[in-house]
Amino acid sequence: MRRKYGNDVFLGPVEMGKRPSLSRASSVSRMGRASCGPPEMSRACICSQYSRGVFAIFGLYDKRSVNTLTSFCGALHISLVTPSFPTEGEAQFTLQLRPSIRGALLSILDHYDWNRFVFLYDTDRGYAILQAIMERAGQNGWQVSAICVESFNEAAYRRLLEDLDRRQERKFVIDLEPERLQNILEQAVSVGKHVKGYHYIMANLGFKDISLERFMHGGANVTGFQLVDFSKPIVIKLMQRWNKLDQREYPGSESPPKYTSSLTYDGILVMAEAFRTLRRQKIDISRRGNAGDCLANPAAPWNQGIDMERALKQVRIQGLTGNVQFDHYGRRVNYTMDVFELKGNGPRKIGYWNDIDKLVLVQNENALSNDSSAMENRTVVVTTIMRLSMRKPPLRN
Repeated sequence: MRRKYGNDVFLGPVEMGKRPSLSRASSVSRMGRASCGPPEMSRACICSQYSRGVFAIFGLYDKRSVNTLTSFCGALHISLVTPSFPTEGEAQFTLQLRPSIRGALLSILDHYDWNRFVFLYDTDRGYAILQAIMERAGQNGWQVSAICVESFNEAAYRRLLEDLDRRQERKFVIDLEPERLQNILEQAVSVGKHVKGYHYIMANLGFKDISLERFMHGGANVTGFQLVDFSKPIVIKLMQRWNKLDQREYPGSESPPKYTSSLTYDGILVMAEAFRTLRRQKIDISRRGNAGDCLANPAAPWNQGIDMERALKQVRIQGLTGNVQFDHYGRRVNYTMDVFELKGNGPRKIGYWNDIDKLVLVQNENALSNDSSAMENRTVVVTTIMRLSMRKPPLRN
């Protein structure tokens, strides 16, 4: 579950009629694995697995392989279930487990009323967020300095932060994959950019996955989004099992699973539920007979692939990442993500965002009373009520 995203694509059938256990969810790569690498290798890679009789693909892609992989899945009528970054196209046989963060990010920028900030990004997930930021900047007159840090090393990060500091830049939106994000935050601490007066917005869905202890003590304002709600019963139950795992057998189980691992777990639940639905409806999806031909020109699709795709898109379950539901194009809908700010005593939920209510802020009075930092930059009106006596004073001789 903790495997780093790359060019590897995990392929294989899912056992029918069984709810995936924690061990199955953490062993996706053993279902059948193919390292597809560059796009020119993808056809042979996919066809190799396709010939083994897979019903659906659980796969990871990056910016180089996404178009090739989704194109082949569409041509062969094999559904791709993926926790990778959501695409903006309308690929028919692709189900995207990761919700889009675009709406939530734009809402939080409007809330803070930012009109000048730095947008740091890489292109590992494409340009969707960058495009949304620049479109809103044109509409609202924002001054946005968009900087791609894809090829930066630690020294380059430090030089960049020092240069931005000389330009009086104190507000940052960071849209990076977790490993690169943690690296740039460490460099920000090393050059003293984690103190009061700086504000960082993390454009990913795992705010609690980020190590922010030194930022917490430094005083910088940090805002982010959290997809996995650790107070939900399904998450609590999994964490109880997770904490009992033998670290020798499950390396990495000493720390909570990342949100990307939770998306993987939910993906297995979705595929298992789709198989159960097909079994209840007595739809035959066997790969015997009209199994399709990957190497034909043009490729011959699997006849029952549309039934499999329909069953997957009709799944609606409660997973580790909340309500898991898809629209006609395989994109997540009706999901909720929490909004967090870093306070003096750790991350605190300040609200939530969903595609219906948009940004909703909440107030935790008990937390506010115990945190003096919550009163910073606030105007406090103090009213004193004096009780006046209307009785006549006693007469004196």
